[in-house]
Amino acid sequence: MGNPLTIYALLRRHRNQGFCDDCIGKNTGIDRREVAAIASTLSLFPGEFTRSEAVCSQGCNSEEQFVTTAL
Repeated sequence: MGNPLTIYALLRRHRNQGFCDDCIGKNTGIDRREVAAIASTLSLFPGEFTRSEAVCSQGCNSEEQFVTTAL
């Protein structure tokens, strides 16, 4: 499975839970910069994903501004 599909699958498995880029990276082993690019692309599908300023649901206390959520 390629990196976009890996991130897609993680977010879909944890629907309605927002993940910061750092936590997506930790859960998938994908570099944070690549995560940011993929998550930004997923947000182009507003019926399926959102990417907004929010608190990460994983309790990481990251100062990350953007969180991606599968709807």
